[in-house]
Amino acid sequence: MTPFKYLKPESIEQALEQLASGVALGGGTTLAPRRNSLETVVDLQGLGLSDLEVSGGKVVAGAGCTLQQIVEAKEMMAETLVEACRREAAWNLRNMATLAGAVLACDGRSPFTTALLAVGARAVLAGGEIVDLDDLLDRRPLAAGTLVTAFQWKTKATLRYEQVARSPSDRPIVAAAVGHTDGAAPRVVLAGFGARPVRVPRAEKSLAADDARGAGDAAAEAYAQAGDAWASAEYRAHTAGVLVRRLAAGAKVPSRSPERSEGEARDKS
Repeated sequence: MTPFKYLKPESIEQALEQLASGVALGGGTTLAPRRNSLETVVDLQGLGLSDLEVSGGKVVAGAGCTLQQIVEAKEMMAETLVEACRREAAWNLRNMATLAGAVLACDGRSPFTTALLAVGARAVLAGGEIVDLDDLLDRRPLAAGTLVTAFQWKTKATLRYEQVARSPSDRPIVAAAVGHTDGAAPRVVLAGFGARPVRVPRAEKSLAADDARGAGDAAAEAYAQAGDAWASAEYRAHTAGVLVRRLAAGAKVPSRSPERSEGEARDKS
């Protein structure tokens, strides 16, 4: 292993200084694969950022909170959000991976980030700035010296999430989430492709107008070019439309592999 400089700040202020030239370390699960390329690592585990509580009608989860803490705090939040977190990683990794690490290192196949986007989660940065999760993902990689201290979302958020994968424990080939919070328009999020899960504004407008079919059509259009080694763009676009239409209607979507479900989905849509 290539040696690197290890720092462990004792305060947020000290952490911000050290992050100007170092890489943040939480649970270490996302850094381990590239450990040989690291020069300076800043261990954030001593900053007390692992609290998980309900305050002012919101779930407030510290950036250092583990994914397993989310799974075990099911009384605080929507059951579907907990299940999406469970799908994110196996038990041993959930006990190590931090919330901030999982979100900031996510790709387009992340079930938990998909669910957080759908419930309107926001990130709290050191210094007090609050950023919508959608915007935070677009800022990646974060500027040097930037530190996420917590995430928050409303306790009364409702969420529907479904995915199609090659096996029940696999990351999604296509996933969709529809979230609602009091006083806000519905959110529609697609996952399974690309660098991050994406919101679909046209689908959200259709849902706000109670147009489930229009929402499905918009989702299909959003994934019209979403082809890669895992699935064709045609398959993903069709499946995204089916999932969003069914979630919009409140129906349960069965999880099936592409080989078994592609023809069936076309017949039933």
